[in-house]
Amino acid sequence: MDDRPTTRALREASRACRARASVLLGLASALERGDETRLARALERIRTNPEPCVDPEVAEAQAWLANRRATRRERFAVELRAACEREGVELVLLGRDPLELRLPPVSVGVDLEAGRAEVRFAGLEVRRTQAEADAVLTARAEAVAWLEGRDWDPAAWLAVLKRAWLRASHGQETWVELTDVLPEVALLRQRRRFRRDPTARNFEPYPAVRFAYDLWRARRDGVLSTDGWRLSLGPATGGSTRDRSRVLLLEDARGQGQYHLTLRFVREA
Repeated sequence: MDDRPTTRALREASRACRARASVLLGLASALERGDETRLARALERIRTNPEPCVDPEVAEAQAWLANRRATRRERFAVELRAACEREGVELVLLGRDPLELRLPPVSVGVDLEAGRAEVRFAGLEVRRTQAEADAVLTARAEAVAWLEGRDWDPAAWLAVLKRAWLRASHGQETWVELTDVLPEVALLRQRRRFRRDPTARNFEPYPAVRFAYDLWRARRDGVLSTDGWRLSLGPATGGSTRDRSRVLLLEDARGQGQYHLTLRFVREA
């Protein structure tokens, strides 16, 4: 039920203030011109139409706002749980402060004080929205649709990844940083129109979050080998984990996981 205070008195006061403002302008004009008749008329209108008092309504609005802010975490939790049940989406609490939720296959960071929510995968932003249950569910659906893309073929993607690795390694069978392989994957994924006219207008973006998602679902689908070569990922260790621009978080089903720095393909026995 909507428990917001009624606004009728405030709207009536607003109209009265606008009328009073017009009278005050007339009073100023009469004074400037020295027009005694208009001055007397304006003073009489001010006397018979006192400034409206809305202190009780303002106090009620302040109390309502304070209550909403004090209970917003509980209200958000109830509303989001109901929305997830309605849509058949799993909801897992990952952290309370800051509020972090898992709505597989993505996570959602919520800043209730700022009224914002961020849909993430592998710790990388995919969508931003309002911190409201329905808005979060909508943003989650949009994020997943964008990450999934069209015509996912894990075997074809892994073959492209192997070609990208060989390009980044200059044909050497060695470890290569993920951030060096990523641009090669992006180029190999371009459609014919980009190859015919390689301009920004024809370029199809392939950001790091898409790369992380494709690595994740290749593992999810159990497709890690191509043409006698098997994908191997090198975990980030020590100081390499501090520079998040060089590593990718490869998540598990619960949004946890490990940061990785490199990859290579090894010949299968």
